[in-house]
Amino acid sequence: MIVTSMVDLAVDLSALRHNYRRLRRLCAAGVKFMAVVKADAYGHGLLPAAQALAAEGADYLGVGSLEEGLTVRQAGLNLPVLLLLGILPAEAGQAVAAGLETALFRLDVAQALAAAAAAQGKKAGVHLKVDTGMGRLGLLPEEVLPFLEGLRSYPQLEVLGLTSHLAVADLEDKSYTFKQLEQFTGVLQAARDRGWALPLSHIANSAALWELKDAHFAMVRPGIMLYGSPPAPERQIPVLLKPVMSLTTKVLQVKRLPPGESISYGCTYTTTDWCRLAVLPVGYANGYSRLFSNRGEVLIRSLRAPIRGRVCMNLIMVEVSHLPEIQAGEPVVLLGQSDDALLTGDELAGWAQTISYEIYLALGNANPRRYVGE
Repeated sequence: MIVTSMVDLAVDLSALRHNYRRLRRLCAAGVKFMAVVKADAYGHGLLPAAQALAAEGADYLGVGSLEEGLTVRQAGLNLPVLLLLGILPAEAGQAVAAGLETALFRLDVAQALAAAAAAQGKKAGVHLKVDTGMGRLGLLPEEVLPFLEGLRSYPQLEVLGLTSHLAVADLEDKSYTFKQLEQFTGVLQAARDRGWALPLSHIANSAALWELKDAHFAMVRPGIMLYGSPPAPERQIPVLLKPVMSLTTKVLQVKRLPPGESISYGCTYTTTDWCRLAVLPVGYANGYSRLFSNRGEVLIRSLRAPIRGRVCMNLIMVEVSHLPEIQAGEPVVLLGQSDDALLTGDELAGWAQTISYEIYLALGNANPRRYVGE
């Protein structure tokens, strides 16, 4: 039985590889590259993305959960993998058995990892997570040295480095980022003065990879730029990135409405003149945000057609009065390129007052993915 979908979500792995190569050139000499593929590779598909990036030469993979780490291992990828969210104590045995490294910020997890490593006759690699101003996971800077001293009781743990996360590295004003880097550098130096080598310390996300060579340390870990979006859409970046995800459909029906007719739920749009509409089989069930109502656009024959009325669960209506020849079956681009015209994840994010990360995750999680450029 052949199943076809009215909505086609394509992931271009050749574009992903292109972006990796461009970003790798931005790295300082000798710096390792961790490709962040957490959250199902930002909706692009964990395994296809991880396999493509590993084949291109990524040194590390950054995943979110133990489940993602095990998925990577079961697929036969043997390069180092860091569990960026850390683990729970009950997950220590599986993490050690699979040779997964973990972000560490809890003593009970350290104890569980050490016990599991001892039982399996292995070492457990950890990256100590430091909160330098994100207010999220991690030890505060003043807690790091006492925590490290406590780890001396667990020789089964291999403390590979310190790690932290930058909160506003994408902003042109770098004052807060410099404060974070100063905190991180200070803690790192203090720990090394106590005899901790910490050879793989890292803090640089996509924005810091692009702008802050001093933040590269031993490893960088870009995410969003791998998938074709800049960390700050309003700022020019020095590399040509290619969009990795695209979303297309076809016109389901074309109809003509007289003046004074309302369109979709809530009657939020009423025609002021004769209006030609194309009805498209896509909606919020496909991750196409309801916030696009009356503000989003699509591409038909490389020209923009505005959404009229509210986005429905499975349908949207777009005005094609300026495209009188459009008929049912006409291809439509919802995300991606049509000749020289382009709808980016960042533009869609602007309509929904969010960021491209959420757009990719919503679309990638709601639709079957088709891979091209393998």
